[in-house]
Amino acid sequence: GLRHRLAGRAPGDVGPRRRLAGLQRGLTMARILLTGASSFTGLWIAEALAAAGHEVTATLTRGEGDYPGLRGERVARLAASTARVFDAPLDSDRFRDLARNGRFALFAHHGADIPGYRSPDYDVAAGVARNLAGAEAAVHGVADGGCRALVSTATVFEPGEGGEGPDAPAVSPYGLSKGLTGQALAGFAEEAGLSFGRFVIANPFGVLEEGRMGWSLFQAWFRGEPGRVLTPAYVRDNQPVPHLAGAYARLAGRLLESDRPVKLDARPSGLVGTQGDFAKRLAAEAGPRLGLACDLVLNDQVDFPEPRVRVNDEPCLPPGWTGEAFFDAYADYYARLDREGQLGGAA
Repeated sequence: GLRHRLAGRAPGDVGPRRRLAGLQRGLTMARILLTGASSFTGLWIAEALAAAGHEVTATLTRGEGDYPGLRGERVARLAASTARVFDAPLDSDRFRDLARNGRFALFAHHGADIPGYRSPDYDVAAGVARNLAGAEAAVHGVADGGCRALVSTATVFEPGEGGEGPDAPAVSPYGLSKGLTGQALAGFAEEAGLSFGRFVIANPFGVLEEGRMGWSLFQAWFRGEPGRVLTPAYVRDNQPVPHLAGAYARLAGRLLESDRPVKLDARPSGLVGTQGDFAKRLAAEAGPRLGLACDLVLNDQVDFPEPRVRVNDEPCLPPGWTGEAFFDAYADYYARLDREGQLGGAA
């Protein structure tokens, strides 16, 4: 088929590891089309879907050689679990042809165009326009090809999220843009007769992240300095990314099991507590593993431009989770970045 020709894989060749995973779990394999797989969470979602026995095709907006640094490392790692299709942005003929002819059962639309998303001057209208460019045609294209469900990635910083009730405002202009984008995607799915799932992400962390709170702390610790936490009083939901991705795969499975169009939400929750306590947990886990002091300085927070509490409510960690293997890999990841001189980028 066209999708396999684009990806450089023979039709029906889903790879021995994914084929074995499907047989071991007794699952019905589904073909899944995924966007946003070069992102930190996108890579882990791709691997979780493949581990659940599905055949995943990831579309990437650039050419194979156009992903530098850690994003390039994530793109390279995708090849072990996922068929990659390069130069296929959402609003392109290449993507539309793939959507119509790929016989996908589920469209996992994780991609977003969010330059400057942390800025208070983020342009909401421009962000929505970028995110929706080509989206309606993409949704109807996969539906014409036999797709049954669409999953849209949301954020805990959108309106109505974070455990504050349906009238909660957006935390940021970016959060507002994501909420509006999600509403439009839900409408496209309804028009096309698809099931619709919203997957709400809070604060993921783990291997192959960059520019997050952990990045800032490890930068300081490897310099022999204390890590500084500017907003220690905020209560946030920090999610170990493998378990977050597992929750995504479970939502996909629930949508695929339905014999009629349904609407489902998933709000996976990880380590809930203050950001100060989260930093202390990272320091306690990293120090013995790395042989570093991992000291902390917690700011005396008096300003609260964001809601003090913004969390999800569906635990995604197994009962009794200690995170030994996770924190082993997390510390090793930052040790490697330090050795390779990659830890100098902005947090």
